[in-house]
Amino acid sequence: MINIGITFNENHYLHDPVLKGFPCPENPSRLNDILEYMEDHELIDGVKCHVYPSEPASVEDVLRVHKADYVSHMVECTKDMHRSPGKDVYICPSSLDVALQALGCVLNAGDLVAMGKCTHSFALVRPPGHHAGPDGSSGFCLLNHSGILVKYLQEKYGLERIVVLNIDAHSSDGTYSVFEADPNVLCISIHQDQSTLYPYKGFIRDIGVRPALGYCINMEMPPESSNPEYGIVYDEIVEKVLDRFDPEVVILECGFDAYYKEPLTKLNLTINGYYRIIFKLASKWNIITLLEGGYHDDLGLLTSVVLRALLGEDNVKDEVDLIDLLASRHAKTRKEFENNLSTLKTILDPYWGLW
Repeated sequence: MINIGITFNENHYLHDPVLKGFPCPENPSRLNDILEYMEDHELIDGVKCHVYPSEPASVEDVLRVHKADYVSHMVECTKDMHRSPGKDVYICPSSLDVALQALGCVLNAGDLVAMGKCTHSFALVRPPGHHAGPDGSSGFCLLNHSGILVKYLQEKYGLERIVVLNIDAHSSDGTYSVFEADPNVLCISIHQDQSTLYPYKGFIRDIGVRPALGYCINMEMPPESSNPEYGIVYDEIVEKVLDRFDPEVVILECGFDAYYKEPLTKLNLTINGYYRIIFKLASKWNIITLLEGGYHDDLGLLTSVVLRALLGEDNVKDEVDLIDLLASRHAKTRKEFENNLSTLKTILDPYWGLW
């Protein structure tokens, strides 16, 4: 039987922009809304979906990826409300404690899958992580959860082939910076065209450096891209590359900001788009899912869609009229997408044989 292990950091509410005196879309309501939705819809049954308590990670865990100077800088920032450890990042007196508990949940989610206790897992944590690099943070992120988890799984379980797949609308630039030269880690990021969106990194021609050329893959989706375009990228690039790489586990950086209701981006995935990608992934590989971005009112709904896809259950009804959504978008979207897809396949062909 397929079963899902759920972890979440109970102290997340102590990382709150209101404590800094200004609003921010990355705030406690994000995770509160998800947890409330899960309770209201009885998604945690203790059998197929079970919540596992987690202990905070240690500073030694953080140092698997991040430099000691950066950790010291974060500590200093927690003592001074006027300082920040990075661009577009806020920090509060308890933020480091929150970050360590979030990381503990991530490592626990990895343990659950690596030890075979759960088929898949979902770490519902905040703040997010994929923009944080070894020596700095940005984009609401403090610690690079997926990067630290990879190092943890390599050291504790001896895993040699790990995939990190990002479907957040923003590129996974922090994760890229950790693994751009590591051929044991395949990083794939499907994100909005980086000429139009923060962090303005992760372009199609960024494919890693020797000895790992071809092991960092960035697909830029033109604004207004939707389910059909994402489906093509998955079928023609992601799945083919994963089949050849043969991962022992897939870490999914699951951002909900590629959703059509997301106010900070310009992509148009619906619940069917999310469901298809995750269902196909979970039908072949064990998935450790990490919550990343998403700043709209349907985070709980999308979480339930992810759980259904991981379990192999039927999706809830998608209320979006996709034909109407596609008809209303800019005419050049599909043409730009096809050009980007062709360029990426040509660049990757020497490494993965995509043509």
